[in-house]
Amino acid sequence: DIYDKGFYALYKKFLSFCIRFRWVVVAVVVLVFGGSMVGFKSVKKSFFPDSTRPQFYIDFWFPEGTDIYETDRQLRRAEAYLRKDYKDVVTNITTQVGGGQVRFLLTYTPESQYANYGQLLVDVNDYRKIASMAPKVQEDLEKLFPDALVNVRLFVLGPSTGGKIQLRILGPDRTELRRLMEKARGILLKEPTAKAVRNEWMEMSKVLRPELAEAQARRAGIDRPDVAKALQANFDGVPVGVYREADELIPILARAPERDRLDMDSLKSIPIWSPAAREMIPLGQVVSSFPMKFEDAHVWRRDRRTMIRLHADPRVGLPSELFAKVKAPVEKALGVDIEQILGRPVPDDKWTADTLKVTDNALWPLKGKPGYYMAWGGEAEDSARAGANLARSMPVFFGLMMLIVLLLFNSIKKTLIIWFTVPLAVIGVTVGLLAFHQPFGFMALLGLMSLSGMLIKSSIILIDELETQLKKGVPPFQAVINAGVSRLIPVSMSSSTTMLGMIPLFKDAFFISMAVTIVFGLGFATVLILIVVPVLYAIFFRVKKGDSKSEAAS
Repeated sequence: DIYDKGFYALYKKFLSFCIRFRWVVVAVVVLVFGGSMVGFKSVKKSFFPDSTRPQFYIDFWFPEGTDIYETDRQLRRAEAYLRKDYKDVVTNITTQVGGGQVRFLLTYTPESQYANYGQLLVDVNDYRKIASMAPKVQEDLEKLFPDALVNVRLFVLGPSTGGKIQLRILGPDRTELRRLMEKARGILLKEPTAKAVRNEWMEMSKVLRPELAEAQARRAGIDRPDVAKALQANFDGVPVGVYREADELIPILARAPERDRLDMDSLKSIPIWSPAAREMIPLGQVVSSFPMKFEDAHVWRRDRRTMIRLHADPRVGLPSELFAKVKAPVEKALGVDIEQILGRPVPDDKWTADTLKVTDNALWPLKGKPGYYMAWGGEAEDSARAGANLARSMPVFFGLMMLIVLLLFNSIKKTLIIWFTVPLAVIGVTVGLLAFHQPFGFMALLGLMSLSGMLIKSSIILIDELETQLKKGVPPFQAVINAGVSRLIPVSMSSSTTMLGMIPLFKDAFFISMAVTIVFGLGFATVLILIVVPVLYAIFFRVKKGDSKSEAAS
């Protein structure tokens, strides 16, 4: 008998030993599974990995009010630095001033138009050099442009909108929103692993607010829109024609000479048409003063609510690591009403990053501030949204799989035996991700879900062979041993071919976490299935050595 020789004989003896000491085996497996769950907490979390595209880009945010020509001049300095210090690495630089690039890549989101914003798209000769090059470029540019916010960013193989860490604060009063934002911003600025901390409203801008002399303006027949038009004509200009050059139409603007536009003392002498006097009069006759005030240059809203959003990116490490450090402190500083959310108070020393789970568009009220809310965005929200979408469909499909197995064997016990082996994949997944230093992200989650079908298939092969052995009249104990031995090669080969097919993806930045999850999860679980399924069968059906009949056969 071929099954009495070599490795088959060793496996048969080992399996017989495991079935005799079945509860010890179950205890060991449970302990190993528990250890893997503890170890899984050490696995880093991520959403999508960085791209292998030989490019990266640098965002520059200069102080609000910076002229676009000054932005252009500063970006030329940044170009010169890159071409000089990285001439052997950088192959091309594309500069965009006043806004982002056109959407040349699906995962690239162009920035809106701002005069104080610029971007450099840097091409390199080898994408593997970017990882070591990016931190040095970030540090050097921050020193070269101390008044600017610099953010060196890598392309990712997934959603890329704004900072990896985003915080939204919503409420009716702009001053209060800025005050709350500054609290959260202060925490992020103190965190050494955070960079490019900015808010979408940016700094408040200085503006001249002409105060209309109502009585004089009424006598002259001038209203506020007339003053606004006069100021616009003086500084911005009004179109008076169009100049055609080849296929371009260039507007012709009429406005005051540059020396008059730059002289703030001449504001009162700006001419304005008076319908009552039917002639141009000085603006000073209808405007009493021009006080300087501050206002929000950019105001954003979300769902018709005034919203200020804070962005940040990790200087080192993964976004999930930075998020875990700042989440609880920011929530405490803003005064999230945790008692209203959870229905119970939480002491400050017990308030951790896991206290409040991030969900898609979850608005958390602020204590003592009716109408004010905060919500986390960025990668945390994207990951939560993706997980929630999967969670909604998973019960349906797993329920169908369980129903199919139940109809196939017409036995609840056998169905439970098969499904009890599915969680064993976590043991291999934990080992693989830790060994290859891979984070658990969306692709790894898909790999973990796909393992369930592969493991169920292997368990079905064993249970089906065991039933065949029992129908032949083989004693239950011997039938369990024979089923394990005879299905050793089919189960192993089925898993091995899948594992070998996934190993080449270890070199792919997008699929490596999924490949590691499947290879190690399937490999470890297959070995355990060949032991655990026969042991669980012996426990569920009370199979003992020397029995001539089992519950399954009866």
